[in-house]
Amino acid sequence: MIDTPDVPNKLYSERERGRLQAQGHRTDDDSMCTLLVIHEIDGAWAIHGLGAPGVRLTKDVMVALAEKILSRAR
Repeated sequence: MIDTPDVPNKLYSERERGRLQAQGHRTDDDSMCTLLVIHEIDGAWAIHGLGAPGVRLTKDVMVALAEKILSRAR
């Protein structure tokens, strides 16, 4: 996973427990974009492709993201 300077690490909502982010590629034009995963206080998760209709992640990035999600979910 790569830290993305275009996404601030501060929490935007009192509902947020934390954020994870990963660099990927847009599914429509293959340009670089950011996938943002928000862990909410109630245990729910929100997933956003910032400005992208879909985000493709490499296997290594997806495994790292899944591991971070699992560590936070427990």
